[in-house]
Amino acid sequence: MLKLSPAALLLLLLLGGSGLGWWISHHAESPAADPPEAEDLSRQIVLLEGQVEYLQGQVGALQDENAKLLEKLGTLGMKGVAKTEPRPSISDDPPDFVGMGLDLMKFRQLKALPIPTTSASQDAVEKAILQWLRKQQPEDEAPRFALALTALGWIDKPVDPLPLRAAVLARQLGGWYSTESGTLLVSDDKPGPGLPAPDRPLALAFGQLLREYGSTLFPENAKQPLTTDERLARESLMAGDATLTRFLFSIQNPIPQSTNDLPADDPDHPLNQVPMPVYLKELALFPFSRGFEFSQSLHSAGNFAQLNAAYSSPPTACAEVIEPERFLDPNRLPPATVDLASTEIDKTAPYWDDRLGRFAIFTALRTYNSDEEAGQGTRGWKGDRLLSYPAPEAPRDHAVWQTLWLTQEDSASFFKAMRNCLHQRYDVQPVLDTAKTFTLSARGRDVRLIINRRGLGVLLIDAATPAFAEAASRL
Repeated sequence: MLKLSPAALLLLLLLGGSGLGWWISHHAESPAADPPEAEDLSRQIVLLEGQVEYLQGQVGALQDENAKLLEKLGTLGMKGVAKTEPRPSISDDPPDFVGMGLDLMKFRQLKALPIPTTSASQDAVEKAILQWLRKQQPEDEAPRFALALTALGWIDKPVDPLPLRAAVLARQLGGWYSTESGTLLVSDDKPGPGLPAPDRPLALAFGQLLREYGSTLFPENAKQPLTTDERLARESLMAGDATLTRFLFSIQNPIPQSTNDLPADDPDHPLNQVPMPVYLKELALFPFSRGFEFSQSLHSAGNFAQLNAAYSSPPTACAEVIEPERFLDPNRLPPATVDLASTEIDKTAPYWDDRLGRFAIFTALRTYNSDEEAGQGTRGWKGDRLLSYPAPEAPRDHAVWQTLWLTQEDSASFFKAMRNCLHQRYDVQPVLDTAKTFTLSARGRDVRLIINRRGLGVLLIDAATPAFAEAASRL
């Protein structure tokens, strides 16, 4: 009599009908077997067929139940949404954000529960981003930064950068992780004809990383505020990580893209509709563009484990993002500190004291230089310090900016590129123009560019009065 063990039965179920026929042909006894054994074999075949049909039904039921559990998990703990209510639809056939989030977390090798997800308007996403940004730069920190850039002449007039930055991020990401509610808000606004839809996989990837590492990179109530350079470097790690994750994930899970979408440089593109000064927009987009390349380098060096490790010791300057080999160097040194005996000038303390970093300098230089010249002018960056002082009677405040360079050749390259900027911006003949000093007077400004610190430093003064410029040159 033909007998089947439980293991054999399971194997036959997995093999299906063709596997069953193969097993019978190789293990059934010869045709000369007694009739009772043939009857037993037939009964076992009928039994197996019934079990296969039963298990197929169970698989279908489990799939339906699993889909419902994922849907409930997506709203579990979501503030303002009852657990029994379905997740709001983004369209007639909404994407499975919970399932997509699970896939992204598994791909990125993050061990955590998926983020509860809800649809929201773009305005709500923008509001959540702005709320987070205000925590990072409380009170009037961001407007003071804009005042300092205006004093340097790099933006035309003072603005509050945070609402503009929130608008750019809302359009770029299409979603945001709200630390207040613990949910991921995904924009449900439908784009106009020819306009790109929100990059929701990028929003999911960024939201997961913000939840996991946001408090590590941007701790609340920090003793010292982050410099502009430090903030951009840390943002580049997270934004680059999310962009890389979204890119690698899309290779395995292609997402249809409209061929009629506007290119990013089109004036009608959503990002270009935000009335943000060009200089500030360049800073806002740096974490995604150069951060992507930075994360690629880290991933190539050690996969996602290398990226995970970077959060415990994040990049300290944009120079490390631009040249990842600096970051990966176990003996890497922090940016040089620009020491000053005193920051007071004419008994006035600066309202802004900051390090701008290599990318901010490059962005300023390329306004009046080629990319190659601007790159050459920033290559040997070692450190810098920007101080801004009030000038109540003038349209623009005073700016004093000391930079440090690795070699005298590096400082000379920066001096040359910055001299081109000043000469073209003010469009007047200089008062003094030598290999180490460049001065001019125009539009109520006294401007001085001086190579100092034994040839390794360059001091830029853009003052509202000659008296202040003279006092600042003695710092």
